[in-house]
Amino acid sequence: MADIISISRTELADRRRRLRQQRRWRALQATWRLSIVMGMAGGAVWLLTHPAWLILSPQQVTVEGNRLLPDDKVRSLLEIDYPKALWQLSSDAIAHQLESKGIIAQAVVTRHLFPPSLTIEVKERDPVAIALLAPASPGSTDPNATTSTTTGLLDATGFLVPMDENSALEAGLTLPSLRVIGFRPEQQDEWASFYRDLSQHQQQFPGAIAIQEIDWRNASNLILRTELGLVHLGGYDSRLPKQLRALDQLRQLPTQINLSQVIYIDLQNPDKPLLQTRDTRSFGTAPATAGTQPAWEVRSGENAFGENAAPDAEAQDAPAEIPVSPDVAPAPAIPSPAINAPAAW
Repeated sequence: MADIISISRTELADRRRRLRQQRRWRALQATWRLSIVMGMAGGAVWLLTHPAWLILSPQQVTVEGNRLLPDDKVRSLLEIDYPKALWQLSSDAIAHQLESKGIIAQAVVTRHLFPPSLTIEVKERDPVAIALLAPASPGSTDPNATTSTTTGLLDATGFLVPMDENSALEAGLTLPSLRVIGFRPEQQDEWASFYRDLSQHQQQFPGAIAIQEIDWRNASNLILRTELGLVHLGGYDSRLPKQLRALDQLRQLPTQINLSQVIYIDLQNPDKPLLQTRDTRSFGTAPATAGTQPAWEVRSGENAFGENAAPDAEAQDAPAEIPVSPDVAPAPAIPSPAINAPAAW
């Protein structure tokens, strides 16, 4: 019995000794683990804050997809306080910031660790016209409405970026040749449809009559300034493609009458164009083509002068007609386009 008790005490002492060794080993392992984790965390912080992982200057930002906006201009739009740790920059926040400027339609930002840098892929808006914004009406409740005439850049969808021409030129933008007077932001959808018809006509007829300006101040009577002079269209509707084709058929007008005596061309009825003139006596009558119908009617009257004035009542009583067939094929194309190809900004 004494031998059993002695053996049990010996084993118990050995177990205690082994347990103490295991506890010391575990404590040592925990210490090493903690040291390794702290070392890795410290190394990560050191790496992230090391100058090698900082965006120190705009030169570490690469711009892609821009056609007309210079790289430096896109970089200047970034609201980054250099130097900036790469991990502190949010790709989505930078993209939204660029898109909020209006000039850039879409932006995708990618961060790179080796070497630390940013790549920005942008899609620019294509301005198709310089817009002179119409001032807000006195009773307007729109808080964003303008109270004075300002200028902006208008794209094919009707998106308007408020910007004067000098600022646009300083920004390196290529300005379009078309001007729109009296445009209002609430007419965005109507402009998008109007310009779609206009550009489709230009694509179908590369030699169409050149249009330099659109007067949109009176929505019930849009006025085009063309190489033939002022053209009254009336309100915009589905007649526009036919009105543009009728305008193209008048390309020989300068060879038949003196354009300085024409106040405006009325195309509200594209099947029967009218010429509002100062004095029809100076024109005479063009010879009629056998088997054709009159292509336009001439009305005279000084009091009809003005962009939105109606033709003189007395002139309507005695119109002088110049017979030219509307069915005659258009004359050969001329080199001047109606609307220049949209220039991106």
